[in-house]
Order: sequence, then C-alpha cells, then structure tokens
Amino acid sequence: MASTTLYRWHRRIGLAVFAAIIAWALSGLSHPIMSRLNPRPVAMQPPLSSAAIAELAPLSTALSGNGITEFRRAQLLNIDEASFYRVEHGAKVSYINARSGQRAAIDDPAYAEQLARHYLGDASSNIAAIELITAFNEDYLYVNRFLPVYKVTFARPDNMRAYVELSTGRLATLIDDRKAFVGWVFRQLHSWVFIANPWLRTIAMSVMLLAGMGLSLAGLLMAWRGRSKDTAAENVGEPSQGPGRGSVWHRRLGIGFGVLMVSFCFSGLYHLLNKPIVAPPALSVPLTVFNAEDLTLDWQAVAQINGGESFSRGSLVEVDGEAYLRLALAAPQAAAKPKKAVMEHHSSKPMTPRDGPLYINARTSELCADCEHRHVLNLAAHYGGSGYSASAGQLEKITRFSSDYGFINKRMPVYAVRYGGDGVRGVEPHSLFVETATGALAARTSPASKWEGWSFSYLHKWHFFDPVSKTLRDILLIVTTLALTALCLLGVWVSFKPRTRV
Repeated sequence: MASTTLYRWHRRIGLAVFAAIIAWALSGLSHPIMSRLNPRPVAMQPPLSSAAIAELAPLSTALSGNGITEFRRAQLLNIDEASFYRVEHGAKVSYINARSGQRAAIDDPAYAEQLARHYLGDASSNIAAIELITAFNEDYLYVNRFLPVYKVTFARPDNMRAYVELSTGRLATLIDDRKAFVGWVFRQLHSWVFIANPWLRTIAMSVMLLAGMGLSLAGLLMAWRGRSKDTAAENVGEPSQGPGRGSVWHRRLGIGFGVLMVSFCFSGLYHLLNKPIVAPPALSVPLTVFNAEDLTLDWQAVAQINGGESFSRGSLVEVDGEAYLRLALAAPQAAAKPKKAVMEHHSSKPMTPRDGPLYINARTSELCADCEHRHVLNLAAHYGGSGYSASAGQLEKITRFSSDYGFINKRMPVYAVRYGGDGVRGVEPHSLFVETATGALAARTSPASKWEGWSFSYLHKWHFFDPVSKTLRDILLIVTTLALTALCLLGVWVSFKPRTRV
C-alpha cells in the first residue's frame, strides 16, 4: 500500500474511532485509582467462633421437636457464642438452638445484620433496610458471583450497602454511593451498557476495536517506513513548512505506545467475543430432600473420633445418595482470641480445619476418608450432565488464584475436575471448578478460555506485574493510558490543523 493511501486511511480511521478509544482509555484510567478509594472491609473472614461438638443436641431430635420432618438444607453455625441449626424447609428458614433444641428468635435478617456489621466494623449505625437478593441487578452485578445474598443497607450519609452470603458467612461486596456512581460511569464508557441490545453492543464494540487495531498497525507501518504525516502530504502535492511539534509528538508517542494500543484492543476484542452475548441461565446447585428420621448423628461419637475438638461450621450434604455432615473443625482457643485479631484486614490465620473439612456419615456417625473427593465428583457429574461419569476426571485442589482460575471467579478454595486430557475418551480437554462448601459451580474452562484468560490477565490488565508490585503495575497502566489519550488527542488536532501552503 502506498504511503499516501496508508496515511489517508490512518487519518480517516483515527477520526472515526478517537472518541471510543478516549472513552475506553479514561474509564480504564479510573479503574486502578477508584479500586483504592472503594470501601474496604475491616475483616476478611467470618466471625471467629467455636463450640464443643459433644455439647450439641441430636439433629433429628431438634428437628422433630420443632415439627420439621423433611428439609432441603441444614447448617450448623456459631452466632454470638451460641450454636444453631439453620434449617431450610419448604419456603421457611428456622434457627434452632443446637444445645437446647428450642426454636431461636434469630432469623436470616438478624444474622445478615451481624455479618454486615462484622465486615464493615460499624456497630452503631442504624439499619435502613435488609433485603434478600436472588438475582443480579444494577447495584449488585454479576461480577460479584454469589447468590443468594442479603443486602444490608446502613443509614449513613454514604448509603453503605453490605452484601453477605449466609451459607458461608462471607462478604460478597461493600458498595457505597461513590462506588456505585463510578461503577456506573465505567460501565457506560468501557462496556457500553447504554446500548441495550447485547447483539448491537457487541457488534459496535467489535467494529471499534478492530478499527483501533487497524489504526495502530497503520501508524506503526508508517513509522517503520520512516514517513511522517508531512512527508505524505508533500507526496500528494501539498508541501508544508515541515512537520509541526504536534506531528512530531504524535509520531513519537505512536512509536512508543502503538504496540500497547494493539495489545489492549486485541485482548479486549478477544475477551468480548469469548463470552456469550446473551448469558445462559445459571445452573442450580444439587437439591436434596433430607428426612429427619434418617439422621442419627451421635455427637459424642463424633467428638471421640476427632479428639474432642470444637467446630466452627457444618452443613448437611449428599454424597453418593447418602447424607453426610460436612464439618469444619477449629481449636477451642480460637474463640477466645481478642476481637482486635478478628478485625484485621488480611488475617493470616483464618479459622479453618488443618486438613480440610471432615465428612461424617449422618446415620452411623463414622468418619469418611474420601468423601470430599467423592463429593467433588458428584458435583462435577451434576454440572457436566448425563454424559459425565462420577468416577472420571482428574482432581486438583485449588487454594490460590491463577491465570487458570482467576480472582474474578471469587470462590476459594475449590476443586478442579479436569476431563479429556488423556486423549482416550475423545472428550475435548476442559475443567470444571466446584466449591464443596456450597455445592456451586465456580467456573468452567477449556483450552480456548484459558488462552483468553491469559490474554485478558496479562495483555489487558498486566497481572504479570503482580509478583513484583501491584502498585507499580497500576502506575505503569495509568502512565500508558495517559500516553494513549494524548496520542489520540494529538492525532485529531494534527488532522484538523490548517496547513500553510507555499
């Protein structure tokens, strides 16, 4: 392609896409800045509390005494130095004192409030509203992942909302008015949610991203040929007094940052086209109906098996068609730690069992050595469909985020079940990530999605800097974004700059 034609197309494309590129650049610039100004929790783990196993009343007795014969879910919790059975039966949720067997006055909203105050560190503000959230919305976005959650709104000037998940006691997110507004602006400028039709939005963004790559490649090619804008003008009979300062700086910035602009546009397009245009409905967790009469747990036997240790949290799960208690143990002295240690932002010693949760048969009270792995395979078979074998797949416990299972998936720890890697079953290699604590599908990946995850993490968000310094990463991203913004503005200014003819 002749330099004159290349220059003309570079100019035309630049004028067509500069607004989109500046919008993406400025919204991307705000992301690392505002992430440091967003509200932060004062604690990263649920409230530390433990209780002696042997002191608990039998689950079947507690249930039958309160007229509960069948139920879908049962949890064992410690709240305010007391232990409770949280039971979901029909459309109701009941809290039963796990020592006395009597129905307790506490309910889900009260527990949600306690968790919200714990994570926010606010024990005095009034509560404006407590609401059960069962679907993502404009305030609580899909990026937060957890459902259902309770939204606890504090009567404060910042209108703080804490979203908490009761099944695990964890915090989903904190949102105040400033974070909500900045998030809204970011989605308008970066994700173009102002275009309501997802197909039209995807097409429009794809065209702009392709044009952005073409713009950058054309500029780099002209720079490689050693031709400036003014040289191209002279070739078509438009002599000038030489390249102005704006042209010189536009060319310098293009040479220095053009490749980065290509990488941003490419990784953004790859990410955009890799996700479904219309999100499919989320797969529901396995639903089991338990019968209270079948549960004959002997807490004395459980305490004996485990040396009389205390528990922090438990839940009833189904493994291979049989009921098991999934129990997280904790040292008795954990509950006696001063509250200051609980409120640390990054607790280095979360109260979790040393070797993972225990699975105890709910009828025989016997310890099951391999039930967690069997539970993982049951979940993988549930989410994979009828073509999956409960005994197939290679298991790996994931305890830290990586390019394979990124922070965006939120849930941790999880198990990866990898299929098709041996080339025997004729199945395309892919992985399912499941969380045994909730029975949820945390993620599904394939070789294609792994490449996309790598591209977005390293080419778009520069997570390769994380081992060195996240602060350095954000500083470099801000500098690069400002340079790209200046590059676009200079390009527009040079395009409209009057030429002095001889």
